[in-house]
Amino acid sequence: MTLDPASSTTAAAAEIFAQATRELVAAGDFHRLFDLRLVERQHALGLPIGRRTGFDEVDESLRAQLEASYLDACREVGALLAEAGRVREAWLYLRPTGEKRLLRDRLARTTPDEDAVDELIEVALFEGVDPERGFAWLAGRQGTCSAITTLDGMQGQLGPAELRACVAVLVRHVYGELRGNLRGHLQRLTGQAPPDLSVGELVEQFPQLTAAGDYHLDASHLASAVRHARVAADPEIVRKALEMAAYGSRLPADLQYPGDPPFEETYRAHGLFLAATLGEQVDAAREYFAEQARRLSTTPGDLAPVEAYVMLLDRIGDAGAALEAYAELVPTDAVLSPLAPTLVELASRSGAWEQFETICRTRGDVVALAAGCIIRQCSHAPTRGGILD
Repeated sequence: MTLDPASSTTAAAAEIFAQATRELVAAGDFHRLFDLRLVERQHALGLPIGRRTGFDEVDESLRAQLEASYLDACREVGALLAEAGRVREAWLYLRPTGEKRLLRDRLARTTPDEDAVDELIEVALFEGVDPERGFAWLAGRQGTCSAITTLDGMQGQLGPAELRACVAVLVRHVYGELRGNLRGHLQRLTGQAPPDLSVGELVEQFPQLTAAGDYHLDASHLASAVRHARVAADPEIVRKALEMAAYGSRLPADLQYPGDPPFEETYRAHGLFLAATLGEQVDAAREYFAEQARRLSTTPGDLAPVEAYVMLLDRIGDAGAALEAYAELVPTDAVLSPLAPTLVELASRSGAWEQFETICRTRGDVVALAAGCIIRQCSHAPTRGGILD
């Protein structure tokens, strides 16, 4: 590109920047396009150009404009890199903007090849751009064992919705393996395997599949998938997990690995929890988890039994009872995990606002009480006095 150093008018500068943009885009040199955009904005703001200028070096009156231009350049270059399939590079620019949707849309149109799949998994799953898609790629490429290990390690990094989405991928994956192996066994036994039968139907209609103590899947993989499935809310996923729990209950005793309280009896306890989520065996599940929560609630630092009971009550539509259980069994200084319903959610679903206020005041929970007051004011419901009065 030939530049005229004498060109100093606004129109001339605009043409120079436009010409440089065309050349950089045509060459796919998007990193330098980013630098060009910053120079362009420095020029527009009357700042010295040709050197890097930190935000703290700029007069406060111009700082916000320069910062906004930086983010605009990140979006532009990130979008171009994403469209060019350069996903990892695109995320370097899009990360400061916090905008994942554009890259998620690009990932949705991507079929990973052998050379690129690890990079795509890293960005989608480990960078949190599209955890569900990244986890599905990982499970398909690295197998069940790696998928379970990865999900175990990432639980604290994923939000509840993201975790449920990844769990759904895991349940479908393990269910598909189990169903395929059952059908293969049935084919060997009878010479045919009906293609439309579920895991539950296969086990119920053909008891010979498990009668001799046979198993059709790594027992630890089955137990892990069922364990993770208790966070699921999608009826399709819950049903698949329930069928896997029923299958697991037929395994030889030495293959039924115990879980942590209140799920020591892995398949029985999960079977009750999952069935109740679908509106089945509700009374039995309620009784079982109530007993577990009250028996184990005195164990220091172990909130899992209480949390499971509160979650179960909420799942079966009794948020009022869940609120009561929360008040009775959750220690005053304790906080349940992000997967459990909050006090505000339970009060909203049950309408038991007076009890909610009493719980909050007893616990000194200013944040929950403030949130509840706002919700009630928006719904024109009366409140009792000020925050923690």
